[in-house]
Order: sequence, then structure tokens, then C-alpha cells
Amino acid sequence: MPDIDYQRLFIEALENNKDNPKWGAGAFIGIKTISNTKVGSVGQDFIESLCNALSVKCKFPMKKDKTRLSQSPWDIEIDDVKFELKTATEDVSGSFQFNHVRYHRPYDALLCLGVTPNKLYFRVWSKADVVTGKAGSLVTMEKGANASYKLTKKPNDLIPIAKFGRVIKDFTKAFT
Repeated sequence: MPDIDYQRLFIEALENNKDNPKWGAGAFIGIKTISNTKVGSVGQDFIESLCNALSVKCKFPMKKDKTRLSQSPWDIEIDDVKFELKTATEDVSGSFQFNHVRYHRPYDALLCLGVTPNKLYFRVWSKADVVTGKAGSLVTMEKGANASYKLTKKPNDLIPIAKFGRVIKDFTKAFT
């Protein structure tokens, strides 16, 4: 049996498959070191903190014992509009893939948060805009299934996060 350096072989495999160097540094690089599930939690925590900092009313689906539901048809309610919230990091082609968009669930609007190494972007669409394709083309996440979709956007399709307060107020006001 040959003497195999497993560590060296694995390090070589890592080097052959490493991420784009744009994620090698940046203010938000930490988002690349957590699980995909936690990426959504980071987005939710951030949007909650941002709403609070802007004095924008927000709340979450709650259990009877007043603790937050971890699974719900909607993620956050902002000024009486229930949003499905999706968070994505910029991929090597410069796009965000907002995964698991489900338009059969009872929410009012979709809020997407895009994270690059140093910038944050967002966009909101009504559920009607999602269903009719005005938000963009939804691609099924699983062949032969039609329950979960992805929405792909470039940074120039989204809005810099500094405009969140005005945009969310205008959107929710027009929505209700």
C-alpha cells in the first residue's frame, strides 16, 4: 500500500476549487463562513435592526407563548405588509441567486437583500409582481417540481441599502 499524504491531496483539491478572490477580503466576508441557513438569519437580523434604527415598525410571526416562529409562510411584517425575506451573496458571475422563492405561500411581498464583499443592496416586489414575472424570471430549483424557485438579479437591478428607509415607506404606504 503506498504512503498517501491525505492532507496534501485535500489541500490541493481545495486550491483547485477555491472561491473567487473577490470574497478573499471585504467588510462582509464573514457571511461566506456560515451555513446557508444562517445567511437568511443574518439577513433577517439585519433588516430588523435597520427597521429599528429607522423607526420603521416591524414584527415577526409569533407562537402562542410569544416566542418567534422559526418556520412561517412569511418572515417579517413591515408597516403591516408581510414579507418573504431572501438573502443572497454575490456569486462569481456578479449575480445574486435568491433561492426558495415560493409564491404559493400567504405573504404580501418579497424583500431581497443582496450582499457583496463591501456593499449591500435590496429590492421589494409585491407578490403579484413575483407571480406575474414583473419581478423577474423565476427558475425552478428542482426539475419537475414547481414549489420552489430562484430569482437571479445583478447589483444594478437592486437598490443601495442607504435608500431602504424611503423605499420601504413608499412601498408599504402604496401597498396598503
